[in-house]
Amino acid sequence: MSQKLNTPKGTRDFSSFELKKREYLLNILKSCFKTFNFQEIQTPSFENLSTLTGKYGNEEDNLIFKILSSGEKIKKADTKALKENKLIKFSNSLSDKALRYDLTVPLSRFVSQNLNNLSFPFKRFQTQLVWRAERPQRGRYREFLQCDVDIIGESNYLNEVECIKVYDTVFKRLAMPKVNLRINNRQILDGISKLMDLDSVNEIAPILDKTDKIGVDGVINELKKRNFSDSAIDQLNFFLDLNGSNQEKINNLRRKFNSNKISTDGIDLVEKIINTSLKSNLNNIDLSFDLSLARGLSYYTGTIIEVSSPDELNIGSLGGGGRYDDLVQKNNPRLSGFGISFGFDRIYLILDELNLFPSDLDSSKSFLFLNFGLKKIDNLLSFIDKLRENNIRCELYPSDIKIKKQMDYANQRGIDYVVIIGEEELNENIFKLKDMSSGKESSFNLNNIVSKLENLS
Repeated sequence: MSQKLNTPKGTRDFSSFELKKREYLLNILKSCFKTFNFQEIQTPSFENLSTLTGKYGNEEDNLIFKILSSGEKIKKADTKALKENKLIKFSNSLSDKALRYDLTVPLSRFVSQNLNNLSFPFKRFQTQLVWRAERPQRGRYREFLQCDVDIIGESNYLNEVECIKVYDTVFKRLAMPKVNLRINNRQILDGISKLMDLDSVNEIAPILDKTDKIGVDGVINELKKRNFSDSAIDQLNFFLDLNGSNQEKINNLRRKFNSNKISTDGIDLVEKIINTSLKSNLNNIDLSFDLSLARGLSYYTGTIIEVSSPDELNIGSLGGGGRYDDLVQKNNPRLSGFGISFGFDRIYLILDELNLFPSDLDSSKSFLFLNFGLKKIDNLLSFIDKLRENNIRCELYPSDIKIKKQMDYANQRGIDYVVIIGEEELNENIFKLKDMSSGKESSFNLNNIVSKLENLS
């Protein structure tokens, strides 16, 4: 019995119709990025494993797809680690390369390698595939397209405002309903972690990051399971219970952190970003200060943001990002970076569910030449060549089967017009054109075939 063939879990095939919609969305994104004067770059699909690990946090590091070493390198496998059940150490010994997990870490490597060739601030955009060994679910895949913009070289809060405007511009151009953009700052979270008597904010960031999925009660329960002290949980609960307007939350935090300059600096930044963004006339974004937002990636050092779909759509995160000061080059303040990502596949889902894709994604017409088994088939091929030189979409049916079957093929393919040139037509120096939508058939001078079809296309 033959084996059933399936796509690998978490991957997909795309039909030509789906690709037209994906191309439309991607073109909108790229057009908006270019409007803000971002420059496009590309990086390899895989990186050195050492480049990727240690940048995302322990949980995320485990989701990196490693590439098995080949040849003599496989002999260096740490079999002792395997016997001791140290599986991560063992797998690392089998691999020194990995598929990229995101586009930010490869960007940091790119910038570090090209410091002398770039103008700062360096504004880049990138639209490429990334791979993550996550549990697949609706809108989440193991292979997916990531679309990023980043500004490297300055720590000015206007970079955050700029990226928020990028989000707003994209969603407005796509005619999407208003989305929710939440903002926080890792410096504030750092202050909270100190009040909880923790060594690092990264101890709570991955848990906090689940708040929108499991709720505050779920976060508290998980902290208890991980043996956090009651006093630490009470401290965190105080902040998660803060409500009111953005400004009211900011004022309450200032009173709480009046002696912690790092946290108050973070509060000041959040206030500046919110007020400046709101003055810039946001059209498709509801902006809110959310203390539960943590973004689990460990390289974030300042502002963090996340965009979510409207509640009624229940699709989840549509993108996010943050500031990273140490990722590009340690202790180099001029290389502070801020960047955001767009969740391409989830945005696609929204456009599809709300019928926001244009009905005429591909307005150019297509033509099929029927095959009558002409002895001088070269005549047809020469016409087709001339048409293609003028960027007219056309093809010749490859065999002289029954005309009905050729017409069926045209219908199945969604061909707009069928071109009929048989022996009789050649002798009369005409061609016939059948409109497949109306069924109307007309005759024209063969000498005018290029201009006629060009006008129709």
